[in-house]
Amino acid sequence: MEKISKPDLFKLYLRSFFVQTGWNYERMIALGFTWILLPLMEKLYTTKEEKERFLERHLSTFNANPYLATYAVGAVAKLEEAGASAEELGKFKNSLSGPLGALGDNLIWMNLRPVLLILGIILASTFGALGALIFWLLYNIHQVYLRARGLFKGYGLGLGVASDLRSAFYPRMIKWLSRMGAVFLGIFFVLKSNERILERVENLIIFILMVFLSIFGFRKNVNPNYILLAGVLSFLLAKWVILLT
Repeated sequence: MEKISKPDLFKLYLRSFFVQTGWNYERMIALGFTWILLPLMEKLYTTKEEKERFLERHLSTFNANPYLATYAVGAVAKLEEAGASAEELGKFKNSLSGPLGALGDNLIWMNLRPVLLILGIILASTFGALGALIFWLLYNIHQVYLRARGLFKGYGLGLGVASDLRSAFYPRMIKWLSRMGAVFLGIFFVLKSNERILERVENLIIFILMVFLSIFGFRKNVNPNYILLAGVLSFLLAKWVILLT
């Protein structure tokens, strides 16, 4: 049996962006997941019977967060390359479905998207279409990275892929996002108190300093409520000084 190369994995990566195109209530993302793996099937198997068995074992119900589904893609590719049985593959995919769904929903839908959306509203209200473009870029940079990380970690770890899901990377990321969300929301309320607050350069500088103050506080494990309060007070104090001058 042939070995899977990096170009092969890159093909799977590109196809992973379409994992939800065949979504349905009966089998969830199974159709899209199988479509991603088709180049793998063509490389590893030659006979009609082998390909039919490949399709049968992967068209069964499977679900995961679309951005983290590549963990399963990479790990399954590794197991298919090693000649794992249909039963082993089925049990393995079922064991990944819940964790990939729960972790992905918490990370993406409950933290990453709302936090970046608040930031996007702040930027769009100030810079118009450019702010919206920055939001779009930031959001998609994350999903591009997470898909790539999942695929290559999944292929590299195989059956041990859960070790990366349990690593400190994702809890740390969720922690930072939740804190930054609180800070961005506070900044948003302050900015909305004066719609023209960022039209002057000095006000924009204050805004940037508030963001850096937040990042510094998080690195020192300061309570986010104190960071938010310090940021708002600093902002109001700076505005008062500017008005006096």
